[in-house]
Parts: sequence; structure tokens; C-alpha cells
Amino acid sequence: MNDFVTISTYDDYLTANFDKQKLDEKGINCYLADENTVTAKWILKNALGGIKLRVSEKRIDEALRILNERTEEIPVDFQLEKKNDDVNCPNCSSNNTRTEKYSKIIVGWTWLILGFPLTATPIKEHRCFYCGHRWET
Repeated sequence: MNDFVTISTYDDYLTANFDKQKLDEKGINCYLADENTVTAKWILKNALGGIKLRVSEKRIDEALRILNERTEEIPVDFQLEKKNDDVNCPNCSSNNTRTEKYSKIIVGWTWLILGFPLTATPIKEHRCFYCGHRWET
């Protein structure tokens, strides 16, 4: 019988399943321990030690090599429908962006303290939803 060894632990199931899928695609026998418990009762995450990726003892080195491989940067392969006020991201050229016109921090604090939001401080900050880049104009 194969003995399984924990090679990595995770706080969230998405990252854990992503790495498990990478190993499954390469034909490495693995499973996620405590995945369902941590997902359903997230407060137990620290007590259980998180979600554990367990691999057959014979294939540890190969699994670690696969997980440590750097993935290539994926070029932008889509553009949303063009609108008049669209701004392209200077980092990745995607037009999947949004322009913030007011500071959310000031709006939030004034709403909390005064009971109504003040939007008197205009800003022009842009955010790209494709790569996460933020910039001001």
C-alpha cells in the first residue's frame, strides 16, 4: 500500500484544488485531506492545520518540481465591448477597467460618522480587473 505524505498546506480550497489539478494532469496520485471540513467549518482551519495536499511517498520529488514550476504569463486574449469612457490598462492593455471617481475610504467614514456619505473629494483612480493594476490619471 502506498503511504501518502503532506507536501503542502492551504488556507483556501481554490488554491488547493488548483495545485491538485496540476498534479492530476501529470498523472500523480494525490488527494486533499480535510478539504470538506475546512470548507464547511472554516473556523476549524487553524486547529486542523488547513487543507493538506497529500502525495504518494514515491512521487514527492516529482510533485514538488511540478508545483514549483513557474507558469507562463498569459497574454490578454480578450477585449470587452468598447465604450466611450473605457481606459486601457498600461500594464496588460486590457479594457476591463473601472474608474473610481470618489475615495471609498472617505465616503465610508463619513457615512459611518455622519450617517450620510460625503463625496466631496474627487479622484481619478483606475483599476484593471484582469491583472489587478491600479493607477491614477
